[in-house]
Formats: sequence, structure tokens, C-alpha cells
Amino acid sequence: MNRLSIIYIIIGICLLFCGCKRKEKQPERTPLLVEVMVTDTVSGSMTRTYVGEVEEKLSVSLSFPVGGRVERVYVHEGDHVSAGQTLAVANSTNAQNAYNSAKASLQQAEDAYNRLKKVYEQGSLAEVKWVEMQATLEKARSMEQIARKQLEDCTLTAPISGVVSNCNAKVGGNMLPGEPAFTLLDMGSVSVTFSVPESEINSVGIGNEAYVCVPALNNRMLTGRITERSVSASRVAHSYQVKIAFPNPDKSLLPGMVCKVMLNQPDNQGFVIPAKCVQTRPEGLSVWVVENGRAQRRLITSTEFVANGVLVSSGLHPGDTIITSGLQKLYINAACRMKNEE
Repeated sequence: MNRLSIIYIIIGICLLFCGCKRKEKQPERTPLLVEVMVTDTVSGSMTRTYVGEVEEKLSVSLSFPVGGRVERVYVHEGDHVSAGQTLAVANSTNAQNAYNSAKASLQQAEDAYNRLKKVYEQGSLAEVKWVEMQATLEKARSMEQIARKQLEDCTLTAPISGVVSNCNAKVGGNMLPGEPAFTLLDMGSVSVTFSVPESEINSVGIGNEAYVCVPALNNRMLTGRITERSVSASRVAHSYQVKIAFPNPDKSLLPGMVCKVMLNQPDNQGFVIPAKCVQTRPEGLSVWVVENGRAQRRLITSTEFVANGVLVSSGLHPGDTIITSGLQKLYINAACRMKNEE
């Protein structure tokens, strides 16, 4: 029995050494090849970019209050006009005849008034007749003023100085009352209008500085401040209209020009990383980082999307190594070999 026990002990020791030897010979997994970036704090202002459009300060649609045939047109589309300048004249034959009739009636009423006034002062005219005469004179004056206004309305003048945008009045053509004959634009100053999503409107306030690039004018850069911000959103796009006013003394900024609007956001701080690095997990957003050569998952908080990727406000620290490529094969504590280390 003693000899048999010794044999079993020897066999057990041999098996133990063989097992340890096999464990030591197990090869480790090949480190995964990944691309990385090192985080750097982004401080100061971030820039948001929007697409804007130049609009005129004021647009006035002009029409003849009375209809008729257009006899003369003095301006054309694109002409600069001054306030009070005559733009077009409609046929005034009927208006002139109506005015002449009203004027004659007024003269007759004034003559009768002057004659009866002397009689009334002498006490020879009944009070009711005198009141009737006063009413007749007042009616004649009103009719004369109405007829004079209709005659003046046959001549269309510019209420403000500006540029003729549309010219629908043609010599010989008939214009209906109220039908637009001209559109006049005030180009002394313009505004750039752009839409801001509802998620960003709280960071846009009246007086905020903005920069505008106009590609149509050789990428001219303009600096201005926000002058208007709508309080109701578009029901379709859920965005708000914002305006920036600019002086336009040389009239080079034309309505309809497309431009790029840039707004600084001074309160944003954090780290900007590529959007492809961010993964969505049940517990929140996360990224993969390299710690001591091993892959680790890190939960983050993202403030917003920016031009270069995603702005991360918490979860990362300066100098962290973020994995940007090769995310599909990663797992916790996976050995990583960075591409620039090859």
C-alpha cells in the first residue's frame, strides 16, 4: 500500500506540473488596432452658422385708387425715385369733369350764401332757410373736395424714396382700382433674416453681435447686432425668425441675396469630439477611452452638435485618449494598439 500511495502522489505531482505548463503557454489575444485622439479643452466662444437672406427695410405696393386707362409711365423697374416724384398718370377725363361740376356747384352755393347772409342779418330771412343754406354750402364744399381728390388720384406719386421693384403699369393698359401698379423698395438700409431652431433660440438675444458673409459680393464680411427676434415659431419648421439690420448706403446689398450668418456662443465650454465616437447606451451616451493600454467605456454628457462634431460638457478630462476608429470590436479591458504606434 505504501508503494501504491507513493505512485499516486508522483502521478498527481506530474499532472499538476503539466497543467501549470499548459496554462503558461496559453497565448494572449492580439491587441486591437485603433485610431485615437487626445481631448483638449475648448474654452471661450463657439460659433453657430445659419443661412440668411437679405430683405429690404420697407416694401410699398402702389396702385391707382380709381381705375382707368394708363396714359403715361415715367419710371421703369430698377429706377431710383424720390418721395413725391410722379410715377404714372391715368386718364383723368371723367375725374376732371366731375371736379369741374363740383367746383361750379360750390361757387353757386357760395354766391347764394353771401346773398342770403345779408338778408339774414337784416332779419328778413327765416331761421330754417338760413340753416338750410349753410347745409347746402357745406355739402358743396365736401363734394368739391371729393372730386379734387379723385382728380389727384389719377396721378400716382412715390410716397417714399426708393427703388422700383415691379412695374405692372403699361401705357394703354387698364388698371383696376387697387390693382398693384408698382412695388417700391426702401434700400437705404436692409436686414438679414434667418431661422433659428427652437432648441437654440434661448441663446439668441436682442443686441447679440453677429457676423454675415455675403458670397454674391466677393464674400464681403459684415458685422452687426440682432435687432428683432420673433416670439412665435413656424408651425412647420419649429424655428424662429431673427433679423440683423445693416446700413446700405451704396445699395449693393440687394433683396434675395443669400448669406451666411455666424453667431458666437460665449457660454459653451467642453470638449469637441467626432460624432462617430459617441455611442448610445441604455444608461446614456458613452465613448471608448484608452487607459493603461486597455479599452474602457466612459459615460458622457453632450451639450449640442457643433460644426466639428459633438460638444461634451462632462465625462471627459483634458488629455483623455478617445478611440475614434475600430469601435466595433472593442470590449471592456481589451488590449489596444494605437495606429500611430506601428
